[in-house]
Amino acid sequence: MNKPPSFEEGLLQYVEELKDESEMTEKQRNILRASVKLFAEKGFHASSTAEIAKEAGVAEGTIFRHYKSKKDILLAVVAPVLVKFAAPFILKDLREIFREQTQKPFGEVVAELYRNRLNLVGANEKHIRILLQEAFFHPEIREALIATVFEDAKGMAQKLIEAKIDAGELRPLPSQTVFRVVLSSLIGLVLFRQVLDKEEFAKYSDEEQIALTVDILLNGIGK
Repeated sequence: MNKPPSFEEGLLQYVEELKDESEMTEKQRNILRASVKLFAEKGFHASSTAEIAKEAGVAEGTIFRHYKSKKDILLAVVAPVLVKFAAPFILKDLREIFREQTQKPFGEVVAELYRNRLNLVGANEKHIRILLQEAFFHPEIREALIATVFEDAKGMAQKLIEAKIDAGELRPLPSQTVFRVVLSSLIGLVLFRQVLDKEEFAKYSDEEQIALTVDILLNGIGK
């Protein structure tokens, strides 16, 4: 079975598949390819227009004939590519996990969700960190990601939560609140494994950490 493309490979593949009617010149396309590559490798702030020009094989002045600034490249060209690729990339497995899962216990679905997201972050840590950094600094990217990724994920999760509430498996709590708690636990897993306390986290396997988190999520910490 063919290995799925990495985050960066997927972005570059998307660039190659842009339609001719986009009215993008070959020089613009080269600038876009170079920008995607450098922004993915180094981040937006660490990449200079001189480096982009060198990678694209054009004069630095050519960039400024098409774009007023480096930020214009990010917002006008790279940001839409990031968002259009990031949305299906991030949501693809979520749709599979949430599709027709009403027959599985809620804890199993959440464990599968956490396992999948930890694997996704582990395989694409650098690129996901850069994407989140740029979303933090640029509201245009943040708003686009919220509209394309967060809202879809929330909608799928709340639909499952409401079905579980109707079935009597979960307490009749607001579905949005349940979603927030499930998401907060997932963010905690990712932060502690990837950033805050890697050594302490490593004392347990991912499966053990997921099982403990789901157990606390469903049963609380009170004796």
